[in-house]
Amino acid sequence: MSATRTARRRSSSRTRRPRRSPEEVRDRIYTVALRRIRETGFEDTSVSQVTREADVAKGTFFNHYATKDHLLARALDEILTRVLDSASSGPGGTDAVTAVLNALALEMAHDPSLARAIVPRLGTLPPTGTPGAGVDEAADLPAHERLRRWIRDRLSESLRLSVPLEEPDDQTLSVLLVAVFEATLREWLSATGGEPPFPRGLLHARAAYLLVSAGFARPPSPS
Repeated sequence: MSATRTARRRSSSRTRRPRRSPEEVRDRIYTVALRRIRETGFEDTSVSQVTREADVAKGTFFNHYATKDHLLARALDEILTRVLDSASSGPGGTDAVTAVLNALALEMAHDPSLARAIVPRLGTLPPTGTPGAGVDEAADLPAHERLRRWIRDRLSESLRLSVPLEEPDDQTLSVLLVAVFEATLREWLSATGGEPPFPRGLLHARAAYLLVSAGFARPPSPS
């Protein structure tokens, strides 16, 4: 009996996981999950695989991410944050709108394996809040809604040079601009599988058409 208990204690000590902070566990799951998504695709990446490779209990995954979609939501949110932070030192108004849409598309085009997982779900990805964290809903919006609101604010800064026959409000125009962004990414992935280059000129032309049709000045072409 004593030998059996000793063997069990030794086995337990070998399988005991190191102590990690909640932030470390969350980031570890995220890093492993994104690597697997890039290697094998979103659908073929399971929670069991991720937690096994991250060396965390399977149930721990759901303490940090309610679903696999929340991993993609975090990835998209991080990309959007980088682009918007960079845009804060650039031009404003409608020039900023087309610049940000192009920059965001290029960021995603540089990581086509991840783009193939994110783009089909762009409009449905959830907020990135941790389950049970009590995050205020207004302060934790899905990335696509953050982008729409940011565009709407830039439109409100801009003067219309002409009055269109039917003037869309800033909210409607922001929804249309994000829809054009999503559609162009989808077409690129469908036609090329994510092979470069991304058609920046096409995205810019479509966004510029919407802006000019709404009475705004034509934004400069991407350099």
